[in-house]
Amino acid sequence: MNSFITHIASAKDYRKALKTWRPVVFYFGHPHCYACSWAEPLFCRVAETFKDRAVIYKLSTDESPRHPDVTGTPTVLFYKDGKLRRKLKGVGDQGSLTRNFAEHIGRTKPRRPPRSPRRDLHWLRQRLRTVCTTRRARKLVRLRATLR
Repeated sequence: MNSFITHIASAKDYRKALKTWRPVVFYFGHPHCYACSWAEPLFCRVAETFKDRAVIYKLSTDESPRHPDVTGTPTVLFYKDGKLRRKLKGVGDQGSLTRNFAEHIGRTKPRRPPRSPRRDLHWLRQRLRTVCTTRRARKLVRLRATLR
């Protein structure tokens, strides 16, 4: 899933990641762990529905620096306002994971989709053609006077 952040370089990056008004979810897995290979697709399916409401990190324990709250894999950490709200050792089933996501993330406003501009370039050109400045108004008055 390309919507998840998959790399943290240092312990400072953990602290920096928590300085957001959005809830933050860390998923820690290991590529050679049997339980992680089963839990990761399940986590991705559930997290995909909440990706607009939280910042979600999917990290490998091989590549990311050690987190003090992670003692085994798979582990899911739910943070809100920079504080650890829930720690899941193991993922469980889809229903319980969805309930945990909804409990910790559910009331956050989703990101707004990018707005399409109300005015486009064609509209702007039309308006600029019809704008009547003082200099242009004088020319139009003279032109009309000569045509009569």
